[in-house]
Amino acid sequence: MDQLLTLSVTTFIIITALWEVFAGRTREGRKTRQDWKVAFLATFMMVAIQRPLVLLLITVGLTGLFPGSAGSLAWLQNDYFWPTLIAFFCIEEFLHGSFHLFAHSRRPKNKVLQWIQAFYKMSHRPHHLAGGQDNKGQLSVTQTFVNGWAWWFIMPNYTFQLVCLYLGLVDVFLIATAFKGLWAAQTHVNWNWDLYFHNHKWAWVRKTMWGLAHIITFPTQHHQHHARGPNSAKNVTATLAIYDWLIFRTLAIETSKPDIYGWRQNDDEANSVLKRYFYWDVRNFMPGGAAKAKARAEAKAAKKAGQEQKKAPEAA
Repeated sequence: MDQLLTLSVTTFIIITALWEVFAGRTREGRKTRQDWKVAFLATFMMVAIQRPLVLLLITVGLTGLFPGSAGSLAWLQNDYFWPTLIAFFCIEEFLHGSFHLFAHSRRPKNKVLQWIQAFYKMSHRPHHLAGGQDNKGQLSVTQTFVNGWAWWFIMPNYTFQLVCLYLGLVDVFLIATAFKGLWAAQTHVNWNWDLYFHNHKWAWVRKTMWGLAHIITFPTQHHQHHARGPNSAKNVTATLAIYDWLIFRTLAIETSKPDIYGWRQNDDEANSVLKRYFYWDVRNFMPGGAAKAKARAEAKAAKKAGQEQKKAPEAA
């Protein structure tokens, strides 16, 4: 059942990805071969390994700790379906928004929290890499599931979803997760349909859209989150912009697409899908990490050059 849900969202992504191709939204550097490859790899890992593994760990753990707990909350959705559905959706979205914001926030002063946040930043970074190093890349629907190898294991909203499924909230899980998955996918599509209403000739349409954007996350809001600049730390919720507005204070409503998408890439990220997805050196995301990483790379290159130079006379 969980796999069927994932397949449904994946099918939507495939259809809209084909639309992007035929509509020319992937040409002229907007999308690279590396983008296609990492999207396939991340989606495969989620469907085949990450999601099933998290569900297995939850099943084994809860069965061992609380025997007979499987399906124990089914009565909630049977007797109070709509309140349970709303509560599930709001809790799940709050967990997602909170930890997503943590991955984008300024570095905390506490050393332990710095290491934890660095791991989140490392795991989330692939989601914000688009196109090549020419700054022509744009957001694509295939980016929906793209994150680093650890993202599924450290985001508590995913665990919350599957715990509720284990406890018997099957219908609630299916409806809420299907809606969120499809909505998240359509906010990544390169179409920005909400701009038609944001820039409508009638003032009441523009004002209505402006008001709705305080409640719901629309495509351009998420595109702005993928922009290079201050808005990349804004609009951290997937569906409920009211959290961005009233709780996180991260709401940013724009009436145009970003000028530049994606964060700056290094050579490894631009040229290697495996190094982009399976990146593990969390030290680079600690204070001074980028400079230290550059120094390590230069030292490694110098050492390699020295070894080659030493071998040259021997070969002669």
